[in-house]
Amino acid sequence: MGFFTGFMSGFALTTSALYITITIHRTNRLEQRRQIRDQVDQINWLTSSLGAYDRRNLPEETRRPLSERLTHQDEPVTIKGVLKHRWNTEVQKLARKAQESTWEDVRDASVEAWKRVSQYVKKE
Repeated sequence: MGFFTGFMSGFALTTSALYITITIHRTNRLEQRRQIRDQVDQINWLTSSLGAYDRRNLPEETRRPLSERLTHQDEPVTIKGVLKHRWNTEVQKLARKAQESTWEDVRDASVEAWKRVSQYVKKE
């Protein structure tokens, strides 16, 4: 195995290990944030002065415990969800860029690149 091949395979292995570690850490932090937010909401619901004496006076929506209200809204954060969200944002950026670009911009960029390449080749 040559130097370049070994260097690139080591770089790819290290980069993928770092990426997976960071992604797992981020999903754990998001899950912890969701759980803490749920706990804070439950504590706020228990200590709210609205209906403190008689919970039957609360509106129908807030009468149910918070855990029942949140079960349908929040899903646990997974690596698959984070990667899917990143993929979707990248696709949105590319689609927006494709819609906003015109053929004149592409032509100008290619002419500019051709001029730079030809100047570089003529120097050497």
